[in-house]
Amino acid sequence: MAILEMKRIDIVALLKDGKKIIELLQRRGVLEISKQEEKDGFTFIDTSPAIGQFEKQKQVADKALSIVMSLCNLKPPLSLYGRKELSVDEFKQRADKVDETLKWAYEIILLEKKVDTLQNEYNQLCVKKDLLSVWKGLDVPFLYKGTKTTKAFIGSLPEFYTEESLRYAINLGDENLDLFDIKIISQSKEQTCVFILCHNSLADTLYARLRNLGFSIPEHTFSEKPEDRIKDYEDQMQKILDEKNKAWEKLLSYGEIVDDLRFLSDYLSMKIEKYNALNNLAITKNTLMISGYITVDKVGPLVGELIKKFTVAIDVNNVSDEEDAPVALKNNLFAAPVEDITESYSLPGKGDVDPTPVMSFFYYLFFGMMLSDAGYGLLMVIACSIVLKFFRPEESLKRNIQKFLFCGLSTVFWGVMYGSWFGNIVNVVSKNFFEYEVGISPLWFDPVSKPLDLIIVSLILGFIHIVVGLGVKFYALWKNGDKLGALFDIGLWYVVFLGIILLLVGKLVLSIDALQSAGLIIALLGALGLVLTQGRSSPTIFGKILGGLGSLYSITGYFSDVLSYCRLMALGLVTGIIGNVINTIGSIAGGGVTGGITLALVFLFGHAINFSINALGAYVHCNRLQYVEFFSKFYDGGGRPFKPLKINTKFYKFKEEK
Repeated sequence: MAILEMKRIDIVALLKDGKKIIELLQRRGVLEISKQEEKDGFTFIDTSPAIGQFEKQKQVADKALSIVMSLCNLKPPLSLYGRKELSVDEFKQRADKVDETLKWAYEIILLEKKVDTLQNEYNQLCVKKDLLSVWKGLDVPFLYKGTKTTKAFIGSLPEFYTEESLRYAINLGDENLDLFDIKIISQSKEQTCVFILCHNSLADTLYARLRNLGFSIPEHTFSEKPEDRIKDYEDQMQKILDEKNKAWEKLLSYGEIVDDLRFLSDYLSMKIEKYNALNNLAITKNTLMISGYITVDKVGPLVGELIKKFTVAIDVNNVSDEEDAPVALKNNLFAAPVEDITESYSLPGKGDVDPTPVMSFFYYLFFGMMLSDAGYGLLMVIACSIVLKFFRPEESLKRNIQKFLFCGLSTVFWGVMYGSWFGNIVNVVSKNFFEYEVGISPLWFDPVSKPLDLIIVSLILGFIHIVVGLGVKFYALWKNGDKLGALFDIGLWYVVFLGIILLLVGKLVLSIDALQSAGLIIALLGALGLVLTQGRSSPTIFGKILGGLGSLYSITGYFSDVLSYCRLMALGLVTGIIGNVINTIGSIAGGGVTGGITLALVFLFGHAINFSINALGAYVHCNRLQYVEFFSKFYDGGGRPFKPLKINTKFYKFKEEK
């Protein structure tokens, strides 16, 4: 199977059963619900307000979960283990707690905001305390102005001063030395804080001299001594710390409800999905109508279950050509893992065939040919097998792992063909540590020493890939009733290709003149057929001839497409060469303990880099060969993905109890 047949299903049920039916459909995940058309006597439910409310609550749940995970240093569940399973009864029990959990989520967010606010207040007090600390030695308030006969100056100067140097800088004369007193409160390279008390007769002169030195008055306006204000700040800071620690401990205690928060997030996701589905239902006073698409293999089980559990009327019909029906793919274990490659390009449209089964063989083949090291492939096979055997990955991740398992097997195959096991590591180890060089011979040929053979193989495989793509186009045209199109548009190109192959084989391989002549005649006959048929859609004779002649130009496109497969040679060659270079660098220290450690370190680091880069390159270029060279020969795409109502959860999945 490839493209699953779709059916349109219409369900009429009692309105009182609507909630249970939607929940059942959501758990089964087999029906894509369509928007109902306007019908007399039917109305629609507007669930937008409820959806908006659920979305806000989910944001709260997700934020609260993120806060608790971060504060408690909790790690998210490892995706390789998949989601935790819940039975229907367990789900119902947890659902009874969602209101309480939501209250906790709001409290968590409020507590985090409180902690942030308290921390900001604490930081501000710290800044104030630090700014005031340079005045800690001042034993009068900043507002102190002096006495009846004296004037006080409290401020800072932008340089380092001692009492003596400041007296000298002020320079009021020896006769006035007894009329003012200087006290250095604090001093640093950038600033000197001073308290100066002088007789009223010197106040104006002293202030002018201080201004010339850059004297500035602090902005503090409180009436306490700095030391008293600092003590007040410290008391406030301690209170804030106590309150913050209390809120922090409360937040940490919520680490015990992480599972409840995860369930709340999943529960609200389900609610949003369900209420979006309710938007598509048509209802009357006592009934509701559900319409949608379902794959043919799921019709029987779903219809049987609905009839058994509810009072319903169900009508199942074929999908008409005018409908924009969704597309669902189903392939065997070998092809299914690369369905995502097809979906990333585009799902099959009307008249298309699913390219996945054919593409999968070439995908694995080309990936292995480009990575082309049996050691790397063996690592991929072992790693993927362990994950599949001992973990429980979700379906999408599981398919990706299966895909790379097959890619690994192909890589092992081509590595054996080329004799590459982590490059030439066997040769290097045997030569350096056992003084007798041995190696693993290629089962076919060594691409490093025979690059021309590799490019020939690459071009041949590329030609086969393109020809198979044209074959798929022939099948699609024939299946859709355009048999003349299949024969003229594809069959005649096969004739041309056959003639060219016979011509080349007769000339370059067998040196048989008769075979060359036969090949030339066949190719010319195929070309003549193209000239006579490819302009058939034109209404004029001139247009038919011109269209036919123009079609021959396509042969240049086919040849350029074939040349694109040189990347199979390039990437396969690069992997082996870089692997050999890494091994050579690692063997520079020779044998012995030092040589062994050096080789091990270089081997691990170098081959890790080589594997990563070339595996990524193989993946990218393998996709390109499918998308550009293969799909372009037969595939239009444009299909709409099948999106059934289902439980799209992140942390939990649900098992049905039989």
